This record gives sequence, structure tokens and C-alpha cells, in this order.
Amino acid sequence: MKKTLSKILVLLMLAAIMVGCFAGCVSEDDNEYTPIESQDPVVEMPPKDKEYTISIMTARHTGYDNDASELWFFKYMEYWFAQQGYTVNIEVQQSNDMNQTKALALNTDTLPDIMWSPELKNEEIVRYAIEEGMILEWTPFLNDTLMPNICERFEEMPDTKLGSTAPNGGIYGLPYFTPRQYASGSYGTSERLYFRQSWLDKAGVTNPTTKDELLNVLRAFKTKITDVTPEKDDVPLVSSSSFLEKYLWTCLGFYGTEPGKYGTNIMIKDEKLVLPAYTESYKEFVSIMKTMYDEGLIAQDFFSYSDASCGALISAEKSGALCWWTLEHVGDKFSDIVCANPIPLGDVTDVKDIHVSNLNPVNYNRIWASSKYEEPRILAMLIDFVYSNEGAMVYRYGISKEAGGDPLNLVEGWYFDAKGQITNDKVEDKTRSSMSDYGRYFLFPNDYAGLRPVIYAEGFSGVKEYTDSVTGEKYTVANNQPLSKDNNDGHWRLITIETWSDRATCIRIPNMFLGSADMEEFTDLKTAVNNWINSETVKFITGIRPMSEIETFWDELEALEVERYMELINKGYESWMDATFGE
Repeated sequence: MKKTLSKILVLLMLAAIMVGCFAGCVSEDDNEYTPIESQDPVVEMPPKDKEYTISIMTARHTGYDNDASELWFFKYMEYWFAQQGYTVNIEVQQSNDMNQTKALALNTDTLPDIMWSPELKNEEIVRYAIEEGMILEWTPFLNDTLMPNICERFEEMPDTKLGSTAPNGGIYGLPYFTPRQYASGSYGTSERLYFRQSWLDKAGVTNPTTKDELLNVLRAFKTKITDVTPEKDDVPLVSSSSFLEKYLWTCLGFYGTEPGKYGTNIMIKDEKLVLPAYTESYKEFVSIMKTMYDEGLIAQDFFSYSDASCGALISAEKSGALCWWTLEHVGDKFSDIVCANPIPLGDVTDVKDIHVSNLNPVNYNRIWASSKYEEPRILAMLIDFVYSNEGAMVYRYGISKEAGGDPLNLVEGWYFDAKGQITNDKVEDKTRSSMSDYGRYFLFPNDYAGLRPVIYAEGFSGVKEYTDSVTGEKYTVANNQPLSKDNNDGHWRLITIETWSDRATCIRIPNMFLGSADMEEFTDLKTAVNNWINSETVKFITGIRPMSEIETFWDELEALEVERYMELINKGYESWMDATFGE
């Protein structure tokens, strides 16, 4: 019997008490980490008779060429500090390759004062925070004086504090909270397969509900609509960002995280942690992909598609099945698009055994700081602001016109339009395509920091109820910005939510902690195993390697010590799995 999340939380807390760490860390017998000494809370505000400078390194969304130093939010934070009697100068830098920048800063011990939005991996916490002391430990500042807003968030969702706590009891990275909302809480990145209804009608087929129907839809597209020849680029199905493969793995019954392209991500199936490519389901996955490849249902150069080439084919209406993030490339023909159903594949015989891990509202370790900064209380004040309701709105949207607009006179004030959607004059006159586009260009450096605001437009708000497809837990969530199918963005969101919301679950595999020696071994094994899976899977699909050698392929994975790899996985997640699925 599956536990409700409240029971899961109790068990997680008990596990944390018993082994001195949170779910997913090493067991007490193997724990290399001395618990940090309890520290008295820091409850005095920083002095106002000093001038402070804060350096911030951040990432930007792709496609925005202005510099992060020009963005409004941190200029506003200087003003915000001044209103409270502090002189604070904020120096912002951006990186176009945050992983590289992060690695360089950590390896050379040259961290900026704050890292804003790049994820701090658990293995990095072990090395650079616990072992080397380079990263600021937040627990002394987590109180109602200095950081009341993040404390409130932790009280609302206590499992997130548990999930932010390292094996030694310290908190080094602060999470990004996304409150469950109807508009954004029930779709993810694994179910992005859509059909053109006009193609279904023309080919005389319907939205498929079985594997055979799926293949027959694509065959009908090929024989009755597309002209698949060496001279033509028409093709029944196009896919960006491995969405076709992710859709198939989801329908094969794997969940817990975003599926890896060829089954390389550790996932949950039948309440066990598994490597999908090392299960019988791999045969079914390869068989489906090979059928599509052999029959020309996907292009012969499918594996070398760029996002640009895929988008161009969609825009030119060269395909009837689309695997894409949104419907941006179909333009004003968005109403022709329908969302593909969950289809039981392989040993999955009932759609009720298909789950999408989309309801989890937290991304861990998204804001963190250098332990060398001389006045961490100032950092605490700045960071805590984005966990307040006011700060979340200011970060994402700026200041409302009703509140007087921007006191710096740099950006547009926002307001609600007739449909209850947040907008501003630059969006209304089409200078910017949306509030997200406006915000990413003018206001803030990256979405994944602090608290995503819940917006209640008077007269438009409502509630929706979700039932977790695994636990059965019911959630009442805000329908705070009602969507409409009369526009491109609202249409794809609604058809996806309507099709997949009853398959959504909050269960999402967290990062795990292992001791340094185990983590080093795990990383080496993961690289070897995943590289082999990726290289050989393409060979199976394209016919370079016969399907009859799949069991030999598994033998090869065993030679690469895949069993030891899984042993380490199960060791790292023993407490979490027991709390989630144990009796």
C-alpha cells in the first residue's frame, strides 16, 4: 500500500533523526561527516554605519543578449536597502556557461559572494562545503529576524527543509519554490507529443491509445499525407530535445525524474529504483524506435536533428506528429493541435500505471554563498527578500502600476488585463511577446531563484483539485491565471494539462548523498555505463547492431560493473525509498 505524503514526511523525519541525516544520505555506519556544532542564532541586524558591496554571479535564459548588470531587480535591491538605512552596492556578472564558471570558481576557491540560480550538486556540497568549508552554512541565520520568509516557506513545506539539509546537519543551498498552480503544476517535459487534428482527419485515424494505433497513425501520415522521398523533407514525426524518447519511457512505466534519452536516468518502476536500459523494457523501447526508423516514420537523420531544423519542419507543416516544448512553431494554427494520450507500452497494460513526476514544487540548492563574505547578515537579508510574497512579485514582474510603478523609473509597471492576466504596456503594444519575455530581458537574471509568486487576480481566481497518481493524496491548488485555448500559449498548456493531469505525481527522486569514496566510484561507473548505453542504443535502432544482441549488451553493462552502480544507488536512496514505499 502506498503512503500518503504526510506519512512519508513523518518517516523521513524519523529516518533523519535515527541516522543523523536526511533521506538519501549515507547510513550512520558509513557516515564520514561529523555533525556541525550547534550555533547560537544570529538575531541582530547588521550595522548601518558601513558600506557593503555584494558580488553576484548568475545565469541568463538563452536568447537574451543584454548584460545581467543592466537588469532592474538588483538595482531595485540597492534602493530597497537604502530605504532601510543601508548603503549596499551590488555588482552583477553573468555566465554563458554556468557549469564551467561554477567549476572554475569552486576549484580555484574564487567564489563570488552569491551564486544566484546555478544548482549546487550534492557531491559539490560534500566536497566544497562540508570538507573544504568554502560555502556559507545558513542555519544560524534561519530565524524570524534575519530570514523570516524562507523560514515561513520551510514551515509550509517542512520536507523541503529536510531535503535541503546535508549529512552533517548544515544547510548550504536554498531552494526554489514553485507553489502548485493549475496553470503550471501538471505538465512537464516527458509528455510532449502532439498531433495535428487535420492530419488525423485527412488520414482517417484518431488519437491513438495503443502502441499499434500509434504506429498506424504515423504509417497513415506517411502513406496518405507526407511525401517521404530523398528529395522531400516531409516526415510523419519530428522531435526536439529527445521528447519522443522521453514520452516512450514514460509510457513504459518509468517515473521519478525526467527520463533519459536512452534509459540512462535512474527512475522508479514497480516501486523500485531501476536503470531503464538495464530492464526488459529496453527491448520494447528499442523495438519501437527501430520500427519508426526502418519504416521512415522518423527521418533517417532523426538523431542529428537540431532544434532549428526541427522547428523549421514544424513551421513548414512538414509533419503531423510534433514533439516540442510548446506550439510556437505552428503559429496561428495552434487550435489544430491535440495532445497525445498516455499509451501503455511493454509490460504496462493499464494507463493507471503511467506516471509523470511533475507536481513536485521544489528545485533544491539554487542560491548559495561564499563563506568568506565578512557580513553574511547582509546576504541573508537580500536573499530572504525573494522568498517573501512581495519579493517574489517584484523579482518576476516589477512594481505594479497601482502601487505607483517603478520608483527608479527604469521599467514598466504591471497591471491585470481584462482576462485577469498580468501584463504591461510593452507587452500590450507587442514590443515584448509576453511578461516572461519582458521579465527575462529587463527585470531578473533567471527564473529558478527564490519563490515563484502565486497571483490572485480579483474576480478571476479559482481552485482546482489534483489527485496524486501514485500516493492518492489530494491537492487543492490555485487556478490564479485562468488559461484560454484562444491563444497559442494557453492552448498547448490546457490540452497537456487536460490529457496528463490525472497521471501526475509529487514523487520525484532527490539528489543523493554518498561518502566521498563512494561518490567518486559512483561517478566513474555512471560515466562508463551511460556512455555505453548511449553509443550502443543508436546502433540497435539504426540496425548497425542486431536486436538479437541486446542480452549481450546487458552482459557488457555487467562487465562495466552496472550491478555495483545499482548497489551504490540503492545504498544512497535506502532511507528515501523506505520512507516513500515501505509498509
